[in-house]
Amino acid sequence: MKVAVRYQSRGGNTREVAEVIAKAAGVAALSIEVPVDGAVDVLFVGGGVYAHTIDPALRDYLETVNPDMVQSIAAFTTGAGMSATDKIADIARSRGIHVCAKSLPLKKGLRNYRVFGGKGDAALSDRHLGLVRDFVKEILG
Repeated sequence: MKVAVRYQSRGGNTREVAEVIAKAAGVAALSIEVPVDGAVDVLFVGGGVYAHTIDPALRDYLETVNPDMVQSIAAFTTGAGMSATDKIADIARSRGIHVCAKSLPLKKGLRNYRVFGGKGDAALSDRHLGLVRDFVKEILG
């Protein structure tokens, strides 16, 4: 099975999750600025949540994904607006791309941000790592 991982990240949270996904899948995690090279069975694609939606750059990227090159999309997001995985899925479906039934809306502390008095620079916990690895196993079988 050919797999690719692409992400959009402002503060590093989504990049960190993408890297765990990529390691579990045996591929590299690359920014959405890097096109998918060749046909893939599963494209893990994710981004942060900004004002309960996805970043415009991620939206633009999803609008350019070639449905002839990507069989399925597995959506993941980081942040408090959990409907963002639905937004990724909606765009993919509108392009004729199958969306995996399982998504990963991962809420965690914010890296490089001090929100609501938080300390920032929150790393993935063991619980988060387990959720990410379980997500990859469920998608890839």
